[in-house]
Amino acid sequence: MNINQKQNAPTQIEMLAAQRQLYSSAKVIIGSQMIIAGPIAMTATLLGIIHPELKNYAALLGVTILLVDLVFLNPLQKKLRSQGALVQEAFDTKVLSIKWNEIKVGKRPEPELIHEHAKKLGKNAAKLEKLRNWYPIEVQQLPTQWGCIVCQRANIWWDSTLRRRYANTIFTILILLAISLVWFGFIQDLTMTDFVMKIVIPMSALYKLGVSQFIEHRDAADRLDKLRDHAEKLWSSAVNGAGIDEIKVNSRLLQDEIYDGRKRNPPIFDNIFWMFRDGHEEQMNKGASVLIQEVKASLNNKI
Repeated sequence: MNINQKQNAPTQIEMLAAQRQLYSSAKVIIGSQMIIAGPIAMTATLLGIIHPELKNYAALLGVTILLVDLVFLNPLQKKLRSQGALVQEAFDTKVLSIKWNEIKVGKRPEPELIHEHAKKLGKNAAKLEKLRNWYPIEVQQLPTQWGCIVCQRANIWWDSTLRRRYANTIFTILILLAISLVWFGFIQDLTMTDFVMKIVIPMSALYKLGVSQFIEHRDAADRLDKLRDHAEKLWSSAVNGAGIDEIKVNSRLLQDEIYDGRKRNPPIFDNIFWMFRDGHEEQMNKGASVLIQEVKASLNNKI
């Protein structure tokens, strides 16, 4: 079976369904963090401004929200995305014929975990259809070892591009919000103490979340760009005649870094993913096609 056949097999689709559900659950937690840190914190801010006698309670609520986020919500969403990364690793190693690295990754995910979360996604045909052809279908034209590198590079490029756009959007929102709050404090003629108590502290959880999201996604994109350089060097060595064993070892080393990134990097909301999906997918497939033509030309020259 080639990569395209493997990735669309029922067992692999079930893995992708479980992965999507785990990441979706993590996104629900992040969404809850945003609701708590956003509308609720802003409501507390307004109450502190409208009713000055409540400013201490508004500040206390802001600190409480921050503690709940740090102690409970953040660890929970990190656990879910770690499980999602593990299931995705199981998918990749099976589809791309990469050896499982138990020292780096640990044990394979339990079948019960995969089944439980895949079942939560439901049997919606439209949702399951979106999981097909996870990697460019053109790789079926290549031997597995070359197709593996193309898929790894495509995965890295996609993730990096999406995260950088997301980080830039968050940064713009934070700057505009900060300017608005300072302007509001100015027209209200707030003292520095009142500005801190009524606005800064109640909004601290929102800014902590926003800045954290910006930094994590920006840093993730930077790491992924470096990984893409490694993937392209691996590709170059493969095209120039590296042995199969060497390619497999280096692909596994690259996969270790991809797994680390998936485990560490925060998930991106589905609506943002689908907003950019078509354009990014077209670019990804174009990049894969260029690499495929390159290796086909190289193979023909050796015949």
